[in-house]
Amino acid sequence: MGKRILEIGNWPPPVCSWTMSLVGLRRELEARGWDCQVMNLNENRRVRSPEYIDVQGGWDYFWKVLRHVWRGYAVHIRVNGETKKGYLLALAALLLARLGRRPALLTYGGGHQQSYFPAPKGSFRHFAFSLLFRIPQRIYCNSEAVKQVLLTTGIPAERVEPIPHFSSYYLEFVPAALPSQVEEFYRAHDAVFFSYVCFRKEFALDFLAEAIRRFRETSPKVGFLLVGPWDREMDGMRRFVKEQQIEDAVCLLASVPHDRFLTLLSRAAAYIRTPVSDGICSSVLESLKLKVPVLAADNGTRPAGAALWKEGDVESLLTLMTEATKNHADMVAAIPEFELVDHAKKLADSIERVSLKGSSAGDARGLRVGT
Repeated sequence: MGKRILEIGNWPPPVCSWTMSLVGLRRELEARGWDCQVMNLNENRRVRSPEYIDVQGGWDYFWKVLRHVWRGYAVHIRVNGETKKGYLLALAALLLARLGRRPALLTYGGGHQQSYFPAPKGSFRHFAFSLLFRIPQRIYCNSEAVKQVLLTTGIPAERVEPIPHFSSYYLEFVPAALPSQVEEFYRAHDAVFFSYVCFRKEFALDFLAEAIRRFRETSPKVGFLLVGPWDREMDGMRRFVKEQQIEDAVCLLASVPHDRFLTLLSRAAAYIRTPVSDGICSSVLESLKLKVPVLAADNGTRPAGAALWKEGDVESLLTLMTEATKNHADMVAAIPEFELVDHAKKLADSIERVSLKGSSAGDARGLRVGT
């Protein structure tokens, strides 16, 4: 089996944890002599580029995956428990790889409690993910907590390998110049909270807007920088901010390059993290390493140093926001040091172990539901 792999996932722009992970993994694999092709499923997937394989639609996706499998490429795709389309794309790619006798690898992104998985035993959703998880030779996830949830489908424990997305190179950045309106926003406020958001339900935007309105009643000179919506989400985000009557309190930016993202984050009074479906969140770890306090919804897997509030409890978040503005130095001092690990290298090591050995007869058992 040659050193060929088709990586299916998000390629920037826009930038998110999945894109950062894929960029680093591709760099590591290519440094080891792999022919690493990327099939882009991000917002820019229809834009043709020499950097990646574009995807123009469902059939285009299917035939391009099939062609690479036919040419001898292993397949590695990412999925989570938040989208039906992502599930179908993963199922198709992994089945094509196994039917073509190529290594099939899956990364399950996100946390241990998502919209469609885990699911009650006996439900269609539980059956669907049980089927999906039996196809690949190896499944990667970002924590032991997520692994334990995956094992509820009955798959062998040795098939699941926890390797977080976050790697040491995530903190490699050059401070970037900021747009004039952003600099003016900082000058106009005594402190600015930062939050990475998208126009999707898991980001609890109604809850965040309520917290902003209530906090501004007592702290009108505090601002909120909301960063991250994809271009297609920006019109909806602007309408949302206006309807929630928080326009004066908010500076809204679309997805930005990683250098600018970390520059903005490093200047924040604190980082507010609203999703609970995210597991080990890379931007939370980035914030802690930059010594920026993290105020995060408690999902059971937050790293040491994050200040936690109960999901849906505005009062608990407001208490932490007050702490971050009045006792900022103490919150910074309480953030522990932690070691930066190059998880891209660990993932590449595992991919080589699985892929270069080829598909053994024993691995073929993974196609039988119930193994």
